[in-house]
Amino acid sequence: MVPSKIKELFSNKIFIFIFTFCVELVFNYLFECMRIGGNYIFVDMALAPTFGLMFGPVGAFGFAFATLTGELIEGIGFPTPIIDFATTFFISILAYKLWYNILTRKKIDTPRFNSTYNIVKFFLITVIVSIVYFALLVISFSLYPGLNYTYSVTDVNFNVPYILNIITFSIIVGLLLISSFNILKIPLQTPKRRITKVNINMYYLLAVLLMCVFYIMFKEFIVSIRFIKHIFYFILIVTSLLIIFNTFDKEIKPTNDNYSIIEEIILIFLIIITITIGLNFGYFKMLILSFVPVLGSTFEDPSYQFLLIIAFTSVLTLLVSLIHIKVIENRITNPLYDFIDFADNYFKTKDRNESLDKLKKYIDNEDSTGVLARSFIRIYNSIKTNLDQLQIATSEKEIFETEFDVARDIQSNMLPTDFEEFSQKELFEVYAYMSPAREVGGDFYDYFKVDDDNVYFVIGDVSDKGIPATLFMVKTLYLIKNHSRFNENLSQMIGEVNDLAYERNNEEFFLTTWIGKLNLKTGKLSYVNAGHNQPLIKHDSNSFEYMDTHPNLVIGGMEGISYVEHEIDLNAGDMLFLYTDGVTEANENYNEFYGEDRLRDILNKNKDEKLSGIINEVNRDIDKFCNNSEQFDDTSMLIIKYNGRLEND
Repeated sequence: MVPSKIKELFSNKIFIFIFTFCVELVFNYLFECMRIGGNYIFVDMALAPTFGLMFGPVGAFGFAFATLTGELIEGIGFPTPIIDFATTFFISILAYKLWYNILTRKKIDTPRFNSTYNIVKFFLITVIVSIVYFALLVISFSLYPGLNYTYSVTDVNFNVPYILNIITFSIIVGLLLISSFNILKIPLQTPKRRITKVNINMYYLLAVLLMCVFYIMFKEFIVSIRFIKHIFYFILIVTSLLIIFNTFDKEIKPTNDNYSIIEEIILIFLIIITITIGLNFGYFKMLILSFVPVLGSTFEDPSYQFLLIIAFTSVLTLLVSLIHIKVIENRITNPLYDFIDFADNYFKTKDRNESLDKLKKYIDNEDSTGVLARSFIRIYNSIKTNLDQLQIATSEKEIFETEFDVARDIQSNMLPTDFEEFSQKELFEVYAYMSPAREVGGDFYDYFKVDDDNVYFVIGDVSDKGIPATLFMVKTLYLIKNHSRFNENLSQMIGEVNDLAYERNNEEFFLTTWIGKLNLKTGKLSYVNAGHNQPLIKHDSNSFEYMDTHPNLVIGGMEGISYVEHEIDLNAGDMLFLYTDGVTEANENYNEFYGEDRLRDILNKNKDEKLSGIINEVNRDIDKFCNNSEQFDDTSMLIIKYNGRLEND
């Protein structure tokens, strides 16, 4: 494939002008100055519609300007070069306009030969262009009899070569250049919207143009009155100007991205035909003259005979190749395009049956297209089944996630957040924080008063996640709050809660918890640790240290467990920090845990802050350590500060 720099060059209008100018100048010199091939061979005439189709107005201008320059260099005097400049520019633009405005289907292709339809369209445009070109020459000779041409307008030796040169060599040069550019994926110039007041249906302009051309070519058989003749000349010139300035309905996007087998076949065909004709020219000449002997007697000039032989051979081979290409289309390319269209649009369109119908017509074929069609339908039926199942699973997942969100909200709403209101005018302060992981969490905390003198603090973590674990947490928390009001002995109360939590625990959940009861008058703190993390305590304005007590068994693991109650005395300013394992086990992709030492250090670094400030700093430090990565465990913290002695003083 060609480098991207070459593609960029052919996207530059200045480069296109230089390219078309240089190519036409060389062709003009070879075939019109040096007369390679004789006096009747003008291969460069075929470049006019070809460059117009490929490069639009820029290519047309480059070709026309090169024609003007070549004739001036050759020594042809005015106004011939100017007339040829205008004529060649117009037929280039005409080919460009006709391609995008006539015989268009749903999808407008850039000039390319990927179907018999486009090949026939191209051939039809070259015929129209050649006839119009001849008509414009007739007008030129009529208006300027002194032009430097030696042929008469009515002379068959004059008019036939002009038409045959464009048709014949457009087939050869046009097919070769356009197919090569498309295969190499070099972009062709396409129409863009322009701001102009001329917006006429191209079919109307083409009809008027061809009527004028028809009259000019056959005026001797119709009416050859000078006044009427000049009216038709005037109408043809005005129509030509309207065609040049006429707009396109929409901007066309290049379509030379898809590889076409037919274009490659055409290139191979052209190479084979060229070599064959070159090696067997004498045989082809003898064969054609034997079938059409009038050619040999009427056109005695060898270059004229060469042009006629090339024309007959090219058109005949094109017709034969069209039959061959049509077979290839029906057997190979059309099925491939249907398969591509099915693959691209099956899941984009609502009417999938229409897409399937394109493939079903190949199912009964015994060739490769039938095998491929049956395979495609099996694959897409399987994909459709999987997508339907995925849609059901996605719907169920959305319902499941909605239920999780509701459960998460219920859990969050159950946890108290009235920190300042609860401890207002009391001998203590409290602050808490809980962040559930992606699923509904199993962490919980709570604080509540049972009478004027005693306040309970509890934190815990259920062994599992999800809604069932949350329900187990709610059940256990309810049991703790309920039994704490009727049993002052913490060890007995936790034992009763454990036995009740164990009952009907079919999921075999369990939870760790730390529960403490603080007497506000005496500062005595009674607590039970049921398998939970050791809290940190700060005594007498010293540093935070871990409490050294042996934890008991978790709640809900088995019944009949005896729990040990511990007691300590708190002084004014003492603080107690409770947390779940989501704090110390926070990590980034399980590389390293946050750890107990880091927790203790960050607490001591911020021990003089407010309770909310202490927890916020712990959270910030955890986020920094984990690089803000998402955690897979809940994070809960509860901190208490006792101010009893300070209030008494």
